[in-house]
Amino acid sequence: MSNVRTNLQLKSYGDQGQKHAHDHHQLVLPLVGTLSLSVDSKAGEVSGGKAAIIAAGHDHDFAATNANRFVVADIPSALAPMLDKLPCFVQLDAGLEHYVQFLHSQLEQGDESSQTQHQMLLLLIQLLQERFGDTLRLDRRVETAKRFIDENYHQKITVSQLASISHLSPRQLNELFKHQVGLTPHHYLTELRMQASWQLLERGDLSIQSIADAVGYSSLSAFSDRFAQHFGHSPSYFRRLSK
Repeated sequence: MSNVRTNLQLKSYGDQGQKHAHDHHQLVLPLVGTLSLSVDSKAGEVSGGKAAIIAAGHDHDFAATNANRFVVADIPSALAPMLDKLPCFVQLDAGLEHYVQFLHSQLEQGDESSQTQHQMLLLLIQLLQERFGDTLRLDRRVETAKRFIDENYHQKITVSQLASISHLSPRQLNELFKHQVGLTPHHYLTELRMQASWQLLERGDLSIQSIADAVGYSSLSAFSDRFAQHFGHSPSYFRRLSK
């Protein structure tokens, strides 16, 4: 298992890199310039909205010319087991491009804690899986719990409630869910709520109180605190940034 910690950095590349592999996943997200990549002999590039997902253990090399800059994320394979099932090269939609720019702005400020970076990466992973991942093949009991969360995240949900409808003990559900989805049910619920709140904030047509209500927080302060724990800034800060 990889001992690497989640890490976000801004990086530029030289003319050519020697073929190598990591024991962790790596995401290369475009900002400026072009990076030509070969992943397991499959050629592609990171440029103009095109990103690379390099799964752990996959051989790759690169070449870059002219000025270039990228957001690069190192992710332990155990944290995101489904990343190795995503395509090597993906075209980012407007929402993901906006999120990459948000990551860039936070890294430029240079004051992001490791915990904040970790939470930002969790949301990025969720967004990538949502857009480019195939339907997960889950144990039917885990699928029951996941579907209930997906359909009811705007309501109060407890692990005991999920365990009951899944016909598992809370401990069994936590273990199975984390093994197959990559997160515990509680963590998955939180990530889903944060993803939804991000998208609603980006739209810009709802008040922050309305967004809190829409993602299952009856208290505006509880929602704002949770959002700030994830992203290092309040919802109102991101609302101003996204305008």
